[in-house]
Formats: sequence, structure tokens, C-alpha cells
Amino acid sequence: MAMLRTHRYLRIGDVVESLGLSEATIRRLFASLEASGDLLRVHGGVRLPEAAALRQDYSFRREAGQQVVEKHAIGVAAANLLVNGDKIFLDSGTTPLECGMALMARLRAGTLRDVSVVTNSLAFNDSLARVCTVTLTAGRIRPERQDLCGIPASESIARYHFSAAVLGADGIDGDGVLSSTDEDTAQLARTVVEHSDRVYVLADSRKLGRPSFVSYGRLRRGRVITLVTDAGIPAALHATWHRRGFEILIAENTAGSGDDKGEKAEAETEAKA
Repeated sequence: MAMLRTHRYLRIGDVVESLGLSEATIRRLFASLEASGDLLRVHGGVRLPEAAALRQDYSFRREAGQQVVEKHAIGVAAANLLVNGDKIFLDSGTTPLECGMALMARLRAGTLRDVSVVTNSLAFNDSLARVCTVTLTAGRIRPERQDLCGIPASESIARYHFSAAVLGADGIDGDGVLSSTDEDTAQLARTVVEHSDRVYVLADSRKLGRPSFVSYGRLRRGRVITLVTDAGIPAALHATWHRRGFEILIAENTAGSGDDKGEKAEAETEAKA
């Protein structure tokens, strides 16, 4: 159950390998836990019941250990979408952090110039400010999320107009509704979307097809919102979103991409929209 609360979905084979038990034993265990209401059995594995998944608090430290290679590829792909002269909002969260690291690499390499960043993330310390102009929003410090939030953060963001914004998402349901775990994060994201020309929503594939707690917007035809995700996106969901005209960029992992985070400025990407 500790593994499930961390990952929210587990495949049978992963649990067999992690616990060193037989598949038959794991299946009996799943059946017992489902009967007690602790989990739900789904094709190929188990997941948390929806209410439990929605209640789970966000932890930057826990999230940083999930989907590491995929998040790195997504961050690099998003950073490659930024252009000279961009005025950028950079969200907090572990996947936007990967984008910020790739942004730093591009600036150091000279493949990107004359950008400025506004961010509510505390995870960069002063590293990003060494390569471009960085403005930190006002707001209340949330140690568990490594960010600033609340009315002061939203009000300070509302003073700007961004040519590009990089946002995270804790869930995106089948209709393309973007959501977060809490109202403060969702309100900040709503404000950013309203003040941005281009919005890049970064979400690894385990967050797709399911909601989080509070919505802040949605993918839709005709709005410049691009979802950047990994190749694990469910095929049926991708096909549905493609038919609806959503713009989706698939970040393709390259060999060794998880070993040199922040050092490469390129990743193979495939636009499927």
C-alpha cells in the first residue's frame, strides 16, 4: 500500500519483482485488498480508489523520484520550444524544473538568447539567475512543494504578459481538463494562462486520463495550449485528443537521457497532433 500511495498505479509484474512473491500470491493479495476497499483491480494491475487518489498530498521530494527519465525528456522537449526574446513564466514542480535545467543548458550553449523568467519555484535557488534575468513572485512559502503561492503570487503574476508559459499538471482527464491537487496551485495556473500567448503543459503519461482535485483550464481546439508528454500516453486517449484537435508533443527518450540531466539541450521529439 505504501508503494501504491506513491505510484497510484502498479502493474502485477512490478509488485512481483519488488516483493519477491509469486504472481498467484500477489493476485490473492490484490483481491483481499480490493474487498476491503483499499484498492481497485484494473487490467494488468491495481490503482488507488479515486477518492484516495484525489486526497493524496503533493510532495516535491516524492514526486522527484517518479518517472525521472520521462520527465527529463519532457523538460528538454519543452525547453526546445522556447525562442529568443521570450518572456517566460516557469511553474514550480519537478517536470517544469527539468525544463528550467534544459533552458539553462541552452542559454549556456548560446542556442537561446535574451530571455527573462518569472517563477514561483524555489527549487532553482540562484542557478537560473546566473544565466538570465529571473523574477521571483511574491507569496506564501510551501516547503512541501518548494514554491510560493496564494493571493500575493497570483497578483504579482497578473502584472505581466508572457510570450510563453511552462506549467505542470497533477491530472488531465479524458476531456482534456487540466487540474491540480489544491486551489492555490490551480488559481495561480489560471492566472498564468490568462496572461500568456503560448502555454506548454508538462505532464508525464501516468497523469493522463485521470483528474486531480481542482481544475484550472483545459486543452481545446483553437487555444495555444500544447501538452508535452512522454511516449507512454495511452493510444486510445491520444487518438481521441487528436480527433478533437488538441496539440500534443511526444518527447522521445534517448539513450542515457536520464544520466546527464541539465547538460543536454536536445531531445528527440515527435509532434503528433
